[in-house]
Amino acid sequence: MLKRAHDMVAPAGKAPASKDRQFVTALARGLQILSCFSSETPELSGSELAKLTGLPQPTVWRLCHTMLQLGMLITTSGDKMRPGLPVLRLGHSALARLDVVELARPHMQEMANAYRAACGLATRQGLQMVMIERCHGDNPLLTNLRRGSAVPISFSGLGWCYLAGIPAQERHSVIAELEHDDTQAQRWKAVRKAFQTALAEYEERGFIVNSGVFHPDYHTVAVPVYDRHGKFHCGLNCGGPLSTLPPQKLRKEVAPRLLALARMLEAGMVLD
Repeated sequence: MLKRAHDMVAPAGKAPASKDRQFVTALARGLQILSCFSSETPELSGSELAKLTGLPQPTVWRLCHTMLQLGMLITTSGDKMRPGLPVLRLGHSALARLDVVELARPHMQEMANAYRAACGLATRQGLQMVMIERCHGDNPLLTNLRRGSAVPISFSGLGWCYLAGIPAQERHSVIAELEHDDTQAQRWKAVRKAFQTALAEYEERGFIVNSGVFHPDYHTVAVPVYDRHGKFHCGLNCGGPLSTLPPQKLRKEVAPRLLALARMLEAGMVLD
């Protein structure tokens, strides 16, 4: 069964509408299809891709046919498809440049072990945050997310971290997108006040807390990591269930360690 946002992994967002004459809609739709594949959904059929993207099925079939011819997609059992080697090479090439992952991983794992929590590192893709690293502690109650998983910007800790970490004007623009997005608008409306409260704390203390919003019993703190130009590069979070990681501990112990790690990452690498 395909997972939806309430199952912790959001579906691929719709390709943005654009009046830019340089914007190639067909290319955007092809990339939109490729973004549907993840560690949770490594193989998908044409009808499943149409459902996830919201594109007409004939359009999906034409795009998939083209990518099959180019080897970007390959067929598997039945009518399923999965990304081919050219796509995997692109992914490995992108990850190879992310020195931040190698620098962060041992520290993230140390925190995950110490607090029986999960630590994530994520970048924005459309209206989602995609995990580029995920470290787990020994706790059966952690959410089932891993590298490659995507969570919605609207109600996840990493999404709130992104919104908090970008300039106000840019934030307003992203929020406008959320308010008109079929998959996130309703949820955003329900959590908007909670985000504004969390944003106020971020502006005072430098970290943002998502407590019981992403999941009723899941609490997470997140901080932005900036590139050398002062722009948001990725979000760093740590979270777990209330029983092992109550909000007070999250704020007093975990948040300072996350902030220190973010500053160390910024100082220890050159982010373009």
